[in-house]
Amino acid sequence: MSSTLHSLEGDAERIAAADARIRSHVRWTPLERSASLSMSLGTDVFLKLECWQPTRSFKVRGAFNAVAALPEDERARGLVTASAGNHGQAIALAGAAFSAKALVFVPYDAPEAKKRRIRELGARIDDSAADYDEAERLAVQHAQSSGAVFINAFSDPEVVAGQGTVGLEILADLPAVRTIVTPVGGGGLIAGIGEAVKSRSPSVRVIGAQSVETRVMFESLRTGRVVELPVTPTLADGLAGGIDGASFERVRRVVDGVHLVEEAAIAGAIRSLFEREGVVAEGAAATAVAILDTLRGQIDGPVVVVITGGNIDGNRLARILANT
Repeated sequence: MSSTLHSLEGDAERIAAADARIRSHVRWTPLERSASLSMSLGTDVFLKLECWQPTRSFKVRGAFNAVAALPEDERARGLVTASAGNHGQAIALAGAAFSAKALVFVPYDAPEAKKRRIRELGARIDDSAADYDEAERLAVQHAQSSGAVFINAFSDPEVVAGQGTVGLEILADLPAVRTIVTPVGGGGLIAGIGEAVKSRSPSVRVIGAQSVETRVMFESLRTGRVVELPVTPTLADGLAGGIDGASFERVRRVVDGVHLVEEAAIAGAIRSLFEREGVVAEGAAATAVAILDTLRGQIDGPVVVVITGGNIDGNRLARILANT
């Protein structure tokens, strides 16, 4: 038996433990067949609606698992994290559930809807950072000086295990799945799904989607090493920022490819999901739908597309729907 398989078996155990730990805090989200996408792709396409989680994002899975796994005395020191918005909301909600104070560092230009929701959920917020990478540096510095527990949004092992529960649900609801497509930012979700699924069904393909403006993982996989790229404006703000070596290695081990989409395609996917499926998706989530056109004829079905979040600013959504 290969070392990779041995490693995946260990990951599967951690993900199963995470599933038991968080089950009372998260929703088993629906898997809905999309008639329009199925017709377009020529095979059955299902949407995994993680946008229906309590914070409208899959991030609650990893956050609750990471916070629940901490010893009580560590939670009492407080929680700190960096986020583009969704992970921060999840940490705020998990912190409140376990009576742990939370501080979230976000970029100054993070969507106002996400920042407002973090505050509403009870966490403090610092939005002085220029971009996600600076927000993470500030969060780590605060943890070192204050003693608070830093929870990485994408490479903390317990966060990854929590995100992997998405894969468990997909396999339970659609054992015949052949391809899973999901957005990629820091890599925690796609790594967790890959570990959960390939430990049980190794032949299932796991495909990632990034915008051209958030292509750090794509370029890192292409070059075989972690690269750094400048942060530029994008509809897929939830995918912005760098990655670390641990996340890169996890993704490289279980992911079958990452593809890029342009901003116009993301906007088109947001409109299509709203008009044809009645689903409100943020830009990061829509990348997974936007790449389907480029995958036509290259992937087997049934296909599951993970709609990772629905936290989009109302004014931005209105402009996209108006096609302006």
